[in-house]
Amino acid sequence: MGGALPRQLMVLALFGITACGGGDDGGSNAPPAPVASVTIIPSTLPLTVGETQQLTAVLRNAAGTELTGRTVTWTTSDATVATVSTSGLVSALSTGSATIEASSEGQTGTAAVTVAAPIPTRTFVAFTAGGAHTCALTAEGAAYCWGRGESGQLGAPAPSSCPLDPGVFPCALAPVAVGGGLTFEQITGGGSHTCGLTVDGTAYCWGSNTSGQLGNNSTTQSQVPVPVATELHFDALDAGANHTCGVTSGGASYCWGLNDRGQLGDGTTTNRTVPVAVSGGLAFEVLTAGGFNIGHTCGVVTGGAAYCWGDNEQGQLGMGSADVDPHALPTAVSGGLAFVSLTAGLGRHTCGLLDTGAAYCWGENTFGALGDGSTIARAIPVPVSGGLGFTDVKAGGFIGHTCGFTDTGAAYCWGENERGQVGDGTTIDRSLPSAVAGGLSFADLEAGFRHTCALTTSGTLYCWGSGAAGQLGINSTSQRNAPAKVLGQP
Repeated sequence: MGGALPRQLMVLALFGITACGGGDDGGSNAPPAPVASVTIIPSTLPLTVGETQQLTAVLRNAAGTELTGRTVTWTTSDATVATVSTSGLVSALSTGSATIEASSEGQTGTAAVTVAAPIPTRTFVAFTAGGAHTCALTAEGAAYCWGRGESGQLGAPAPSSCPLDPGVFPCALAPVAVGGGLTFEQITGGGSHTCGLTVDGTAYCWGSNTSGQLGNNSTTQSQVPVPVATELHFDALDAGANHTCGVTSGGASYCWGLNDRGQLGDGTTTNRTVPVAVSGGLAFEVLTAGGFNIGHTCGVVTGGAAYCWGDNEQGQLGMGSADVDPHALPTAVSGGLAFVSLTAGLGRHTCGLLDTGAAYCWGENTFGALGDGSTIARAIPVPVSGGLGFTDVKAGGFIGHTCGFTDTGAAYCWGENERGQVGDGTTIDRSLPSAVAGGLSFADLEAGFRHTCALTTSGTLYCWGSGAAGQLGINSTSQRNAPAKVLGQP
């Protein structure tokens, strides 16, 4: 880190051209309104060495009217850390902090720049999109997480702070290594917790534990992975909003955590801090845990029959009707379809895939998450419109969005799109599948609370949607309406 040098006067930049007749200063005979304030957008700027980002100076008069056609002077407090160009483009040169100033007619605005070391290059082979955080694994099994981290869901201290309604929360704007030195074969993200499986099927979880969703026989959150309190070895795990489920090699299923609607499937509505067996004696090949703030769970048995249990307020159990009663035992999904996969996601809808590639969805449909061209909730599976054949589909959270990719790697999303989570370059809600922008070819995909991530066939991870907590991993809290490359990859 270099010491501070005398303030560097960089250049003068002319913002806009004054229009004939006085422009923003009124009529041609009116004296020009003086600049009363200067504001730099954004006012805080986290960068890594080698990055650049554009700043904008907004000038206003005493009445609050934005002014153009004025001379602006840009300066930096430490040109060894960050420089600023004629147009306000900041370039990060070395680790440290610097203050960027924009001055006009005696008024000054500032922006705080913090420059971190370059992120080491790594390649991800598996990943998960959680509530407002994302995690991924390298080929060696090393785990990294980014996004919101106030409950320990990143598995490491969060290095930044994100201003989120209703306050400011710890966050990581780029991947940080999960502590504990473990290597994982699989990783899954819930609402505010994360779980992983080691190569021998041992389960570990970290993050929020208010309802026992870490499964370590406590309700204390953990910032590092803690072992699930069981001798069981799992083939797969899936984390819901506030509960977690796993399936063993023999098809036995276990769940733990929040159980107010019977989402653990043990016949009760009692929260469990250690794994309990799902009742009914069914052997599941696939298990998926979902739910926005309550939770439901679904599974597929040999032959493709689907069963669901837990919250059914929007018909997400697929049993033919919706209600607010707990459903604490597996109930057959209506329609007699044979599924090869299911996805519950962090919302109140469920989707499944047939061996033909046809996708079906059911449950909440306020903004089109079922993809049937309507916004009507469905209590039985309905086909996703458009005739696309999918390799995989994933259900996302909040009010709901869904994404899938075809055998050619083309990705499509539908549903709620206020934060750009559909990825088609807009913020328009979609009730039918809409192609993800960018023309990338994907081999895997995950839908989180209000963001989506996908891995290309060439092994590069991209995310899009809400970035308010840093969950896109692009060293920014900006929203992205199309795929953006996660930092630290080749």
